[in-house]
Amino acid sequence: MRGGAAFPVLNLTSEIRFQKFDMKKTSPTKKPDAAKKAPAKKPAPAKPAGPAKKAPRVFRVRVACVDGPWWDGEECVRFVEMTEGSNLYDLHVAIQAAVDFDEEGPFFFFQAEDRDTEERDMLPPSLPPDPEKADIDDDVYEELKLLPHLPRTGLRRLFYAFKSEDGDWFFEVQHTGVESDAKPGEFYPLPVESLAVGPNPTQYGHDFDDFAEDPDAFRPPARGGAPDDDEENPYGDEDDRYGGGDGDEDGGDDGYGGGDGDDW
Repeated sequence: MRGGAAFPVLNLTSEIRFQKFDMKKTSPTKKPDAAKKAPAKKPAPAKPAGPAKKAPRVFRVRVACVDGPWWDGEECVRFVEMTEGSNLYDLHVAIQAAVDFDEEGPFFFFQAEDRDTEERDMLPPSLPPDPEKADIDDDVYEELKLLPHLPRTGLRRLFYAFKSEDGDWFFEVQHTGVESDAKPGEFYPLPVESLAVGPNPTQYGHDFDDFAEDPDAFRPPARGGAPDDDEENPYGDEDDRYGGGDGDEDGGDDGYGGGDGDDW
């Protein structure tokens, strides 16, 4: 008003804005509902399974006895399945099991066209062509893989030689070309018994093996009659365990078939 007292002018717009701002500033914060949980995360999709583990490959070898101190020439052939990772020591074990030999001597391997040839490629090469027992280190064959030393073509063959007190046994080893996947649950080397040809060689000779299998093998043989005149009887005339010293005229039973030795 002109000439009158001055009155303050209220700026309603500013006041309203201030009130709105103040109300917004002082309004209580809304708390989330405690009962309302965040949605569970979905499990990550499973990774696709890789390819199934492939069964190891096996190959079949033919093992034939070609010579030995007690070999009578009768055919003896065995077939054995070996894994690709087999070594020459595994082959040694497989041959011994296939022919039922006792592992009582050293062994060695060589390649040649024939067992009797002097042109042998010894395995390992440091081995002399006709090694003695002291020259042989069996452990080295655990480091030599079988497949690289097993000819598949040509005239050369792999030979396995097993040394015994009576002489050396020789076996010829050939790859048959038959390969397959290993059978689940089988242990390798695996002899294929259905393909075996001929009996096992007699490792110690027929007489010894027959003697060892006889239930009375270790009974001492009977000796009947009196000892020679020039030989002293260790049991005396009255105590002859194998028939009386005087011939045992009454046919006394000495426990070994009679004093006169007729049962022997």
